[in-house]
Amino acid sequence: MVRFLRFFVLLSLLSIAPDVFAQALPVPKSGLTLERLYEYPIVNGRSPVGEQMSPDGRYVVYGTNKDGARMLDAYVMDLRTGKETKIVESGKIARAPRQDDVRTDLQKKEEELYDAGMGGYRWSPDSKEIMAGPYRGRVWLFTPEGKDLRPLIDTNEQVTSASYSPDGKYIAFIRGQNLFRYDRKTGGIKQITFLSKPGTSLDEFYWSPDGSKLLVVWSDTSKLGSHVMMDFSKEKAEVVNIQRLWHGEMSVDTQIGVADVEGGLIKFVEGLPRYMWPTSYAWSPDGGMFALYWTKDDFQEATITIVPVATMKKLDAYNEKAPKNYIPDFRYLAWTRDSNRVLFTTDIRDGKFVNRGLYSMTPTGEDVQAVYAEQHDIAGFMRPKESDRIVLVTQARSPMKTEITVIEPGGRLTVHVPIENGVATRVGFDECPPPMVSEDGRVMATIASAPGVPWELYSVEPSIKRLTNTPLEDFKKVTWANFEQVTFDGPDGIKMYGLLVTPKGLDKSKKHPALLTDMYANSAKMSWGGHFANYAAQELDMVCLYVDFAASWGQGGERNSSYYKSMGVIDTQEAIAAKRYLSSLGYVNDERVGVWGWSYGGFLTCMIMLTAPGVFDTGVAVASVTDWKSYNEWYTRRRLGMEKDGPDVYKKTSPVWHAAGLTGNLFLIHGMLDDNVLYQDTARMVQALIDERKHFDLMAYPRDDHSIGKATSRPHVYDEIMRYLYWKLNRG
Repeated sequence: MVRFLRFFVLLSLLSIAPDVFAQALPVPKSGLTLERLYEYPIVNGRSPVGEQMSPDGRYVVYGTNKDGARMLDAYVMDLRTGKETKIVESGKIARAPRQDDVRTDLQKKEEELYDAGMGGYRWSPDSKEIMAGPYRGRVWLFTPEGKDLRPLIDTNEQVTSASYSPDGKYIAFIRGQNLFRYDRKTGGIKQITFLSKPGTSLDEFYWSPDGSKLLVVWSDTSKLGSHVMMDFSKEKAEVVNIQRLWHGEMSVDTQIGVADVEGGLIKFVEGLPRYMWPTSYAWSPDGGMFALYWTKDDFQEATITIVPVATMKKLDAYNEKAPKNYIPDFRYLAWTRDSNRVLFTTDIRDGKFVNRGLYSMTPTGEDVQAVYAEQHDIAGFMRPKESDRIVLVTQARSPMKTEITVIEPGGRLTVHVPIENGVATRVGFDECPPPMVSEDGRVMATIASAPGVPWELYSVEPSIKRLTNTPLEDFKKVTWANFEQVTFDGPDGIKMYGLLVTPKGLDKSKKHPALLTDMYANSAKMSWGGHFANYAAQELDMVCLYVDFAASWGQGGERNSSYYKSMGVIDTQEAIAAKRYLSSLGYVNDERVGVWGWSYGGFLTCMIMLTAPGVFDTGVAVASVTDWKSYNEWYTRRRLGMEKDGPDVYKKTSPVWHAAGLTGNLFLIHGMLDDNVLYQDTARMVQALIDERKHFDLMAYPRDDHSIGKATSRPHVYDEIMRYLYWKLNRG
């Protein structure tokens, strides 16, 4: 009887105080749950993607879906009239038949479910034809009006990287190992290159201005390492084999050469290292030379090499060495229209790190001049084909915003700001792509956004005007929090930038739980960032802070490379500084501050929770690297050196070695079929925590990769992240 009463009391306590992890979030005032905000049809709509302007500047082609569905259709915007027209409906394109279809019913269903629609748009030089794909097994051609839809080649062979020749005579493409050309007049196909060694292939190619030659990038992938994953979603678990650039194997083998459009053997550049990291290629407009910007294998030295096509003998015209840390990736090239000067970007001058700028020099490396070198970074640039204007993406107003700055031929600057408190072009991992510009330089359009404003198409020149409006009607139900750019003191007195998100009508007499949210380099840029932080603020009365951590661009090369051999160490200190800032506001509960991030942000979450115990209450780490030896060499060698040369560096920066430090709440999440950050990283972290007798929470997604993007998984994972953070940070 006593035993029964004890059991009854225990059940009663569990019913009154269930595991907070299992509790649903409070009912949202907007009526839109977090899961609804992250499922299809997507409430904020399908913003234009894959956008390309016609060479004459009349049209922009892009993918979108007016119902917010996953599958994108092809649309054209007439920039003269503002008229938007659907020209190809992806769902109406027939798939190639399968004679012997051995797929399961689930595989067949998912082929339909995850069909993202047509993309990869390219314009013919005369602006009269659009090429798209590969999609459903073929590359497709059609007019800007959506007429004459037809496959480039009506076979079920894999054709990639299809590109028009500048004169419009040919379309070149890669099939198998080699490069081919398609004659647009006769329909004939000719093989241009003749690789046969297993493991070798052409990765990229670039047409010469007159269409007579192609710059090609050759690689040998036979040295790539392998990895085995397990698919546990099957009735009988199956082995999944993948290849990757495994750290320590030093398997890079690259050559740069030129192929003749009439075919034959590739002529490779003499004297270039086979193990290097190319960042940019550019033909001179007269076709007599091309420039190559490349970084040495150890990322300590960058070179601009000029190659005359007649001799294929290289001239190293420009060279720079890292003053400290490593050479950042922001290394791009173009030429002046007269072929007399090379335009290039760098953040190193006179042996010192500076802000990112644009410079020029002669093809022999003489007379280096600053074209645009100010006390702020540039984030991208281009020169229109038939214009002397230079178009930049700049950060003159703030490291968190961008604007479009045009250097006119006489040197005068024209500045365009499509969105005042936003970004003027897309935000990339290490840069911003330039806006779309017609070949004569007279018409300009862009994709821009801001917090609470999804990515949309804007006309920039001749006038600024928003052209698309993709959100669904339900988007109007969302109330947007206050988004405020803030600064605070970081480690060693550096100035740090953040984006503070607070509920409208914030009650400053209360102590609110808070989050360092979506932690990653550049996450504080004032662009569309989805719903997560806004939901936490508006629906759950939390305070959120995005932080521009070390490795963010916008504050010069030294900041951009500042976590060299200290990944997760420097930025943990920055997270602590960010918490001090939140505590100084007076309305944040200092004992209930959490952190969360995905990929590198998951790694940083682990480092914070394990190496700074007690500073943050709760962390959620999604798809985390926990041992950098498990990651790609191109990423880790740049930032940490080689593990064989510095094993202590790898131990210092890898969470799996710091499991003993955990004191707070930690939730590990990972897709088991992740081929980017391997699931083994989380599995090893789990074992290390078990060995240290630490308690934590774990969620695995058996059928998901790095994105955890399947139809049921994506809304589920965001709801799980928010539930954990909300209930842990609001517990008594």
